[in-house]
Order: sequence, then structure tokens, then C-alpha cells
Amino acid sequence: MKKISVFLVTLLMLLSVSAPALHAQDDISGSPFEEDMRSLIDKEIMQGFEDGTYRPKAEVTRAQFTAFITRALDLPVTEEVITELQSLNPTSFSDVDSGRWYYPYILVANNEGLIQGYPGGTFKPNEKISRQNMAVIMMNAAKSKGIVTETEPLTFKDNGKIRSYAKEAVQILTGLEIINGKVINGGSYFAPSDLTTRGETAAVINRLLKVLNPPEEKYNYSVATLGKDKDPVIHKSYKTYDQAVSNASSGQVVLKGNSVAWIKDGKAVSNTFTNIYKDKNLSSSLTYFTSGVEVKLLDLTEDYAKVQLADTVGYVAQKDINLIPSSMIEGRSYYYAKNGDLYHYKYNTSLKSGSSYVYGKAPSFMREGRKYYSYNGNTFLNENGSKAGDAYQYFNRLPLYSNTSYTAEQLDNFIAAEQPDSPLIGTGDDFKKAEKLHGTNALYLMAHAIHESNWGKSRIAQDKNNLFGIGARDGTPYESAYSYKNFETGILKAAEDFIVPGYFENTWKSYGAHLGNKSSGMNVYYASDPYWGQKIAGHMYRADKYLSKKYGGKSERGASPLAETLKPDTNVRTSARTSANKLYPLGKAGSTVQILDTVNTSSEGTWYEVTTKDYESGKTGVKPVDHGDGFVYSHNGRYGTNLEKLNIAE
Repeated sequence: MKKISVFLVTLLMLLSVSAPALHAQDDISGSPFEEDMRSLIDKEIMQGFEDGTYRPKAEVTRAQFTAFITRALDLPVTEEVITELQSLNPTSFSDVDSGRWYYPYILVANNEGLIQGYPGGTFKPNEKISRQNMAVIMMNAAKSKGIVTETEPLTFKDNGKIRSYAKEAVQILTGLEIINGKVINGGSYFAPSDLTTRGETAAVINRLLKVLNPPEEKYNYSVATLGKDKDPVIHKSYKTYDQAVSNASSGQVVLKGNSVAWIKDGKAVSNTFTNIYKDKNLSSSLTYFTSGVEVKLLDLTEDYAKVQLADTVGYVAQKDINLIPSSMIEGRSYYYAKNGDLYHYKYNTSLKSGSSYVYGKAPSFMREGRKYYSYNGNTFLNENGSKAGDAYQYFNRLPLYSNTSYTAEQLDNFIAAEQPDSPLIGTGDDFKKAEKLHGTNALYLMAHAIHESNWGKSRIAQDKNNLFGIGARDGTPYESAYSYKNFETGILKAAEDFIVPGYFENTWKSYGAHLGNKSSGMNVYYASDPYWGQKIAGHMYRADKYLSKKYGGKSERGASPLAETLKPDTNVRTSARTSANKLYPLGKAGSTVQILDTVNTSSEGTWYEVTTKDYESGKTGVKPVDHGDGFVYSHNGRYGTNLEKLNIAE
């Protein structure tokens, strides 16, 4: 009986097809795979050798094939991603050295479920790849884009030689006409153990790209019922998307070619580096996020989906998300409480597993042993969908120009306690110097460096003294990252040149001088990971928890109330009067202030005395400035309401 394989896991977008170009005579000319190789070369998926050749008959290693398919799917080989994966799996493969060119490709592809290692923890990067092993990787690549296809019976004369782990892959890929058999003595053979050449590799990857992005005229629409481990039911085909949707009943989906194009109930997960746009025309970006991120699905058309990520509601291209009907959901990300701490479990759809990190203090309404769901990290739902409560994390919303009371020695002690072999031990003085000279909270800056550099152990940190990935570009993170003389210089320059002027001040990237998420704070434009701010806040929380206990001091968490602005350009003034001098505006709505005192006036309502910036950023750079006392109008006056206090988790 025919079965349908429904692939509902996440990776990244395909490269766009570039215009054909004229090519000089080379060693590809006349090859049966010339068109495929030139297509991949034009897209920078496949590269030539130093002598100008492309060698279509040369056999391909596992490392080379991994690089090809990673580039074809445009997976993010960035310093941010590599550091994150290193922290999750620091050992990786015993025979894959972090200094080799293929290391980032293997790390990323393995995390996305494209390729696995061997028993004993090896990868064998230089081993030549066979046709059946290539088929498994190609099947996993198809899985990453939500492809739906029938599996056809195999008719090769050497079916019995195909290993059991590869049979499903061969069935799927031959059915999709991505991989074909070989004609030997008039018979059709798959030749599973034959090694794969560069020309053959180009052909199968190019065919995969055409399946994933076929010409529009090849699409058809069908209504289907899908279920885990069940035979599918294809009910009827239609000429248009709207016809198919109007005829789909509860529990059914609409397929557009090989992909799920409409669901009534389920979830949406990004399958690429994705932009959220302000309008349906997808013309003005609000923010962006990486692949594998679950977003709340609000509306759906053939061209776009209306979604929510954090508190940002906007539109994404439909092709940039995988739609997973409720009947096919195997796991979700969630929050949970344990020993008083709040954890975030991130589910990886590709691997059907996940990992957790500490975010902060568990809210009082949470109970251990239960799962809570949230799109913004502060509004939580129970498993039945009802609201459990609201609670913000202090360090995620703390203004990062505030000072920490922890000393350089204490910061070093935390690093040593957590990671005794960390190269960051001894940098406490540098973080405190950045706090004094450039207005960056030293506790925050240390946590930021820990997250970005894997406790100072990343290659960029070790070789270039760059703890923040400054200058690292997608595709060439190591090569493009800036180099600094030592850790101290790297820390000070990052604060002075990038963090303060770019994310604390009123620039297009600044959504408030706090960590935040994809709606407010640095995270809106600093990182594609929507949980970047939460993870750094988690490091701050753990450091504060450890240091306050070790030294018997008061925890900095919740030391002062926090409030966020409800209007843009809310002014900080020298006294609690609207006629007082303006110190600076707070920029966009959603900026956070740290409240030191409340001032109730009879004529102008309630004001808050707030922590002010102790720096000034201008054409001459960032320099220390004592702004003195600062006051912000809040409410109960004729000017409406400017501030709203945040309910901090306790």
C-alpha cells in the first residue's frame, strides 16, 4: 500500500536562481552534468579548485557533501549559531577539528538532522560518500522543507543490496525523480555502494531545489487528511488555492504541490531566516528571526501568513514557514518551573528533541511538573490554553546603562565557579572598566560575552580576542570577524563602538537599552535568535543568585521596580516638572526605566525618579557624563499615561 511521507521539520530558505551566464571553456564543458554544475556554481553552492578546474568526475567526501547541502539550503553558518551549538554539544565529533574548513558545516548540518555520525563519536569527514548515504541526507533535506510525497515500490534489480536504513530514502527520492538508477547491461540498478561524483552530486542537489521550488504552473491543490503513522486520504484536487480551502473541512489540510499550504488548527514553524513585515505586501520589515522558531498563526493566505512572535504581530511569506496540522505535532517548546527557577525548553523539530536553559525566577503562579506556553516570555498559558499569569524577568528588562554593585573580583569568581577552565577568568576588571568608561552594566556585559563566546572558548574569542562576534558575517564568520589586541581591547571597543551607540541610543536598531525579545530591547535587531535576550538574562540571573549567596549581599534582582514607556520619545527631565530641562528622550515605546523613587505632585500627577545614563554618545565617541537626577512623568496628570509598571516574577 502506498504511504505518504509528511516532513514537518525546519531548516532554511533556498537560494534564488540567478540569471544564466556565458561560461568559458573549462573541464565541465560537455559533461553530462554541465548544466547542473554551472547552476550550483552560480549559486555559490559548489566551488572550483585553485587550479581553475571543477572536476566533475572526482568523488565527493562526507565533509564536502555536507558543505554542499548546507549551502544549498542556505543554513546559517554564523558565529552566533556556531557558538550556540558548541555550548550545547562541546565535544561534537572526535575526528572533526574545529580549525578545519568543514567544521561549521558539519556542526550545523548535524544539529538540523541532515547527517549523523558513526558509533563511537566519529564523523569520518574524509570518507567518500556512497549513493545510498547520499540518498539519506537528501531525504533529510526534503524533510526540512515540509515535503509531502508518496513512496513508490522499488524496481531496481539490486534492491536487496540497499541497506535497510536507506530504503525509505531511495523510495522517496526516486519517486520525486531526484535520484535515478543506473542502466547496466540493459537492466536498472541503484548501485547503492557506488561512490558519488561531483557531477552526480550537482545533479541531485539541483533536482532537489527544483522540487522544493517548482515552476508555478506545476502546482496543484488538493484536500487531504494527514495523520501520524496513518495512510493519507487525498480527497479531491482543485485548480485554485481558494477552491481547495473552501472545500476543506475540520481536520483536513490543503496541499500545494508537495507542501502543506493551509491548516485549520496546528502550528507554524519558520524554515528559513524569516522577516516579519508590517503589511501584507511584505515591504517593510519589523524584525527577523532564524529557522526552527514556532510562531503563533493568526491568519493564512496563499501568499502570506499573519503571525505573532513575542508581542510583534505582522506578516511573513507563506513559503518561509512550515505548517504543521494538529494531527502531526510531535513536540513543542515550553516553559517550566524547577527549584524556584524558570526554564525554557526549546524543541528542535528536526531532531525531535530539545534542550533547556535557565531564564530567571519562576513566577509564583507556576507549579512544578507542569508545562506553560508563551510567545513573549512574560504571558504564560496553561496546557489547556487558559491564561496562567503574567510575569517579566528582571534582568531581561533592566536598563543596561545601570551599574552593578558586583566587583571585578566577584565577577571573576562567578566565571571560575561555573567554568574553571574559562579564558574569561581575569576579565572582571575589563567589564568594570567598560561600565565606568562607556556606560554598560558590567554584569550584563560579562553575561553577553559568556553567551556569544561560549565562555571565551570559541575560535573567534581565542584567535581574535573577539568575545561578541563583532564584524562576523553570515557564511564567513571567522574570516570576517574583527581582531583585537587582547580581551580588554575587545571588550572596551565592543561597548564603545557597537553596543552603546548602536543599541542604547536612539537609532533604527534601538528598541530600548534592555535585552528584551523580538518586540523590545536589543534583541529586536541584535540577533536572529528570538531568545538571545532571554539566554543572556539567564546568565545574569545565575550570576546574581550565586554571588549574592556567596558574599551574603542583597540580590540585585528586583532591587528596584521597573516600568516601560507607552509612548515614543518619553522625556527624562532634571526635575518632576514638565518645564524642567530635558536630559534625553527614551526613544521608542517599550523602553524600560529603573524606578528609584515616586514623586506625587498636585499639579502634574505622578512622576518617577529613575536611573539615568552615566555616559554620552556623540561624534567623538562614548564618554562618561554625570546626568545627575532624572525624572519621568508617569500618570494621573493631564498628559495621560506615559509609563506602566512591569510585574516582575517573584
